[in-house]
Amino acid sequence: MDYRKILGFLFIILGLLFMIYPVYSAEAVSLIAGISLIAFGIASIIDGFSIFSMMTHFSAVNILLGICAILLGVLFIYEIDALSFIIGFQFYLIAFVLMFIGIVGMFKGIESLSRLASVLILILGIIAVFLASFSIAQPLYTAIIVGICLILYGITFLASSITEN
Repeated sequence: MDYRKILGFLFIILGLLFMIYPVYSAEAVSLIAGISLIAFGIASIIDGFSIFSMMTHFSAVNILLGICAILLGVLFIYEIDALSFIIGFQFYLIAFVLMFIGIVGMFKGIESLSRLASVLILILGIIAVFLASFSIAQPLYTAIIVGICLILYGITFLASSITEN
């Protein structure tokens, strides 16, 4: 069996699980992210102490990064929903980039068409801010949206494996 078919079926199954059980899937993502961050933090602290005598500044940064990763990992396990936090953060980042590009494009645009495109980019940035606040406020909907995206990726992988054969 082609690896794209296997990935397609796997993505469709994961997408259905995310849509059917959004609470449990969001909790599972938070748990996995938290455990991964704690493991990364411990490894970073050990690495920082192992090279402390050779590179003091680099090891201090490594130790601080490890402590921050452990704290964020504990928060993901016990308090914060990692899925909605990460997606909300990405939406905020995309929104601010879009708004910056839109504002700069309005001032630098020579043609009326480029200024219109800049206004549309600015409007998309504002919409992305609302999507970010919505995804942080409602983590269940975020899990359902991720499930839909996984199903679409699964269908894409299945379709690409069928058309190539």
